[in-house]
Amino acid sequence: MEKGKLVRWNADKGFGFIKPDSTANKDIFIHISILKHMARKPVVGDQINYFSETQSDGKVKAIKANIEGVAVISSRKSNSAYHRQDNNKSKSGMLIPLLVILALGIFGFQKYKEMTATPVLTNQDVEQMQFKPVQNFRCEAGKTHCSHMRSCDEAMYYNKYCPDTKMDGDRDGIPCERQWCN
Repeated sequence: MEKGKLVRWNADKGFGFIKPDSTANKDIFIHISILKHMARKPVVGDQINYFSETQSDGKVKAIKANIEGVAVISSRKSNSAYHRQDNNKSKSGMLIPLLVILALGIFGFQKYKEMTATPVLTNQDVEQMQFKPVQNFRCEAGKTHCSHMRSCDEAMYYNKYCPDTKMDGDRDGIPCERQWCN
């Protein structure tokens, strides 16, 4: 078994080069598939223990290797259990924030519905809406005609609450139709 230091690593492509401890040799090619049994991926500077093989083109590559000081996952079953446990942790870690977002969305939608809902009105509601007395009006003696009024609201108040008014000639409930309430 030989030893060397990982001097270059391309994480995107999954390969790199080991500088052997013995200075007589050229850099050794290493592929990620040789290290798949390791608990983590390699990084530049790692000490690598390896067996090498010379290829038909004369280049040397590592055929069996491990990262010194990094745990070896002993079997394929352990490896898949390791990754499965990792996936479960990340899924459960996402569940709570997703539930919070869902709850906030439902709450917000309910509030939106309340704010934009059109109320259902009864006949009594409509009658109350048609005439809303203004707090400053009061029946004064002698104010019985439209010419005595200053607004439609005042004429509506007098017509409804004051006796002997003469402002609703056609008796349709709307006083002073020519002057104020047209």
